Amino acid sequence: MKLELKEALNEVEGNKFFKVIEEGDLIKVSYRFNSPKVFDTPLKRELRGITFFKSSGKVASRPYHKFFNLNETEESREENFKGRELLFREKLDGVMLHPVLIDGEVKLLTQKDFSNPQTQKGEELLRKNDKLYSLVKELLEKGHTPILELVSPEFQVVVPQEEEELYITEVRENETGKYLLEEVERELKERGVKLPKKTVSTLEKVKKELSERENFEGYVLKDFKRKEPFPTFVKVKTPWYHKAHYAFTYLHNIPSHKLFNLYLTGKSDELFSQITNQKVKEKREEELKKMVELHLTLLDLIRKGKKPQEITKEIKRAFSKEFKLLEIDEKYLKEALRLFKGKKAYDKYLGTKLYILIKEGKVLPKTREGE
Repeated sequence: MKLELKEALNEVEGNKFFKVIEEGDLIKVSYRFNSPKVFDTPLKRELRGITFFKSSGKVASRPYHKFFNLNETEESREENFKGRELLFREKLDGVMLHPVLIDGEVKLLTQKDFSNPQTQKGEELLRKNDKLYSLVKELLEKGHTPILELVSPEFQVVVPQEEEELYITEVRENETGKYLLEEVERELKERGVKLPKKTVSTLEKVKKELSERENFEGYVLKDFKRKEPFPTFVKVKTPWYHKAHYAFTYLHNIPSHKLFNLYLTGKSDELFSQITNQKVKEKREEELKKMVELHLTLLDLIRKGKKPQEITKEIKRAFSKEFKLLEIDEKYLKEALRLFKGKKAYDKYLGTKLYILIKEGKVLPKTREGE
């Protein structure tokens, strides 16, 4: 599919699900919301970080078109591939980077940014590898985009990583969007480039293999039976990855009150045990620990028969460095004291009320660096 800047801008004009960002002579178009319904035209499926030169309107860097998980759309239904031998390439669990040539130098971009810690790490690794840098620059000068994947323990998503590596996962022709990896694979290997492993098999055999694997994301199925507007690519992932990624995404995104509710309902251990990303795990565990310590201290002060005013003073003195806000409603403390004296479930009551205070933002733990 040939594509220029004017067409891309016309396609997303007034569409809140896409964004356009500029930097110097570059214009990047990408989606804000990831859903099959957002990508309702072939053109929109190309708008996942594609970058143009503002001055010429030509494509400067062309990452993958948007493709979907197995059975997520009509196109990706497994019935479409039954009994056929297909090409599968390992799907690396890293960060996609795509390069652009600016003033004769290679700059790396992500889907939604011109620069961030991932692009900086990628450029650092690229500069250390003269052969790879030269190859990437050479391909860009030919009007091709080598699509890279950064695999690093620092930016682990789900699959644990031990080393930092840059792989070339695909090569696209900027003007037409044609996928070229299978055509240039031998040359890339001869020049020492790391590529994702490939296999030729049936979907049925691949699914059986993946059902037994852990610490592995899966494969990208590549079906070249259809060539326009682009071949059929499908993500085929392990059941292990689906489960672990759901847990990672859920833990990464849930607000503080829902995190605290995992503790109240006894589900926090189960969720944390599924998380392989140590950085996210430690951050959310520390946040939960602060809220649990607050809860347990409140219960201890209730058991000691402290008055509500005394409790709030002690809480602020003990936890003010750990929380941005600590507005404990004293009416809840009074009721908890009454329940305790009546030998009723004061602990559950106070846990529920603390959950409400966290949800309302009246009790707010410090969770981000520097706070």
